[in-house]
Amino acid sequence: MSLFAALTVAVGGLNAQSNAIGNVSDNISNAQTVGFKRIDTNFQSLVTQSNLQLNDPGGVRATPLYENGLQGNLVQSQVSTSLAISGAGFFDVRQPIVNADSTTTFSSEDFYTRQGDFALDKNGLLVNSSGYALTGYSISNAGVVDTSQVAPIQISALLDNPVATSKLTYAANLPAGAAASTVEPESTVQVFDALGTKHTMHLQWTKGTALETNTWYLDVTPDDGTATADFDDYGGTTVNAGDPVSTQRLKFVFGDGTGGTVAGTIATITDGVGTLYTIPADAAPNHFATASFPVTFAGAGSQTITLDFGKYGVAQGVTQFDATSLSVTSLEQNGIPRGSFQDLSIDNNGFIHLNYDNGSSRTLYQIPLVQFNSPNSLQRISGGAFQRTEQSGTPRLGAPGTVGAGKIAGNTLEGSNVDIADEFTKMIQAQRIYSANARTITTADQMLQDVINIIR
Repeated sequence: MSLFAALTVAVGGLNAQSNAIGNVSDNISNAQTVGFKRIDTNFQSLVTQSNLQLNDPGGVRATPLYENGLQGNLVQSQVSTSLAISGAGFFDVRQPIVNADSTTTFSSEDFYTRQGDFALDKNGLLVNSSGYALTGYSISNAGVVDTSQVAPIQISALLDNPVATSKLTYAANLPAGAAASTVEPESTVQVFDALGTKHTMHLQWTKGTALETNTWYLDVTPDDGTATADFDDYGGTTVNAGDPVSTQRLKFVFGDGTGGTVAGTIATITDGVGTLYTIPADAAPNHFATASFPVTFAGAGSQTITLDFGKYGVAQGVTQFDATSLSVTSLEQNGIPRGSFQDLSIDNNGFIHLNYDNGSSRTLYQIPLVQFNSPNSLQRISGGAFQRTEQSGTPRLGAPGTVGAGKIAGNTLEGSNVDIADEFTKMIQAQRIYSANARTITTADQMLQDVINIIR
């Protein structure tokens, strides 16, 4: 009898709209939850019997439609470890487990999330507000990314070892018209030994004699270095290993534009009397003009420092052109002192850079992104995370920006993809349809009462 079917169908309608209101309520309550993915409601008609002569009402069934792949708004954050994904993909995370002995292990199962409000915990793990630890690819000291597996990212390199100075890069222009034997003002540069201790290196130019055309001498003096081998010092004095290093002198001859030389550029470098310097024999044009010397700073062992003056026959590095005085444009060295961890930064490709207060930076991890053929089929779990299912397909890990994956945005959070205005519209619709179904039940009940009253 259709009246009984009307009652059954209307009850089904009440249940369907109750589910829809539940989803709307869930969405609204999580409108400000980082990375939350809204749940829409699909309504499917049910058919019991339907043909040209007869239709038995079947009603409706409500099923959730998960919008896991729908992008939320990106919001800037002042926290360097806050991450968002612009495009497709999920962060791969694991659940830390604190054991009875206070050690931390991790769940064997990987989970997936867009909730990127990560922060460093006491163990150096990048953990979001729901307690999930971010995983990544490790990077070797040679810069090779190991994509064979992911592991929880742990920042434990809180100290950066010092690096001894091995190279000085020097660029300057010497005044071509300077008088013979002119001594230019001294330049200094701070260099570092293997222990990270700072030392001063002094460099001073002297113009050659009147008989030495286009010739300059560079005196190089470490303030507290000692010789690592016996050699003849500038001036012909014998210096023994372990003795303080006095001034060493390099002789520069600049081209005059004749005989194939380029005017104003380095033609030759020689070491004069001393033998401490190692000078490449090849002074062909475009070859690097360098000189190397070993020196030992107290307690730090021997190190070789190479001075880079540019290239032979090229107007770069050290030159001799018309000027009123010496002009030093660059005097840099590559050593660094010991450093302490300062902060970290994460670029669009997911590389995690550790920055230290000595100015150096190290790249230790890359954050991959995980994609699924059907992200809306992932299983939701508490804390804004998801589990893979048979319907979602196999997870595919890859670097951000490759094979369809999105990019990582540092100092950014992804908001929920809930539209409050849209949710209120759906709420009003569900309320009215719910009321209409309730009215259907009231009407069908009244009609049944009328039928019962016929026989009274």
